[in-house]
Amino acid sequence: ISYNVSDLLMKISSLIDTCDYQLAFQFAKKALSLENDNLQVLEILGMIEIELEMFDEAREHFSKAISINPNDGYSKYMYMGQLSSGLEAISHFQNGVNLMISEYDDSTTKSSSTSSLLQDLQDLDGSNKKIQLNRKISNALCSMIEIYLTDCCFEEDAEQKCEEYLNKALELDSLNPEVYQLLASVRLSQQRNDDAKIALEKSLDLWINLDPGHPSIPSYESRISLVKLLIELSQYTQALSVLELLQKENDEILDLWYLYGWCYFLMGQDSQNEQDHLTHWEDARDCL
Repeated sequence: ISYNVSDLLMKISSLIDTCDYQLAFQFAKKALSLENDNLQVLEILGMIEIELEMFDEAREHFSKAISINPNDGYSKYMYMGQLSSGLEAISHFQNGVNLMISEYDDSTTKSSSTSSLLQDLQDLDGSNKKIQLNRKISNALCSMIEIYLTDCCFEEDAEQKCEEYLNKALELDSLNPEVYQLLASVRLSQQRNDDAKIALEKSLDLWINLDPGHPSIPSYESRISLVKLLIELSQYTQALSVLELLQKENDEILDLWYLYGWCYFLMGQDSQNEQDHLTHWEDARDCL
């Protein structure tokens, strides 16, 4: 049986849906051998290679996709940002953000020039797409802020860039808990602890009461970072609430039990009551 690229892409998509990345990788390589400049193939192969931790190969394929079509399609820049570090990563994320903003502006212009009846029919779908795009842009800005808080923290304009990206992210998506969590990180780095606490409270309020599995709940890794911030700000009760939710989701993560133990240890250390002091330290020992 001979397959064309379109057939192979359908097969690859179904394999990705079932998380069979090894077989998807074989089909993607076959597709690339048939059309080595096919953008869709290059991007899907890069995505599969990330899942298989073949990061150098993924960079090569996303770089090629960018060189073939630099002015259209933001996702390849997002992936390259994740695969890069420092100012190079910032540059990729910025290119992706620019393309997303351009796409947002185009959709706004098109909807405003549509006939009123057709516009009414398209409004709901268009509104949802804009919300999703805004979330993607704000998440990309969050990635850029994280880089300025870590790899590029000694850059002269690091603090200014963090504030600029935070303001833009909040303007685009004021319901994104990740933005408020990063706002807290920035305020903490500025020793503005009260402002950091307010930002974390806002971040928590946006998702803490949602049903498990809700798409608005931040990733496990992000919530682990949230717990670290809460502990640093002595918000132990809130930290334990998040840890309990994480434990229900997956109790085999080492960081989870370390943070449980560290939180109980600090609660015991700060306690004025001798019995509470001992109880918290016993809990800490059990966790560690």
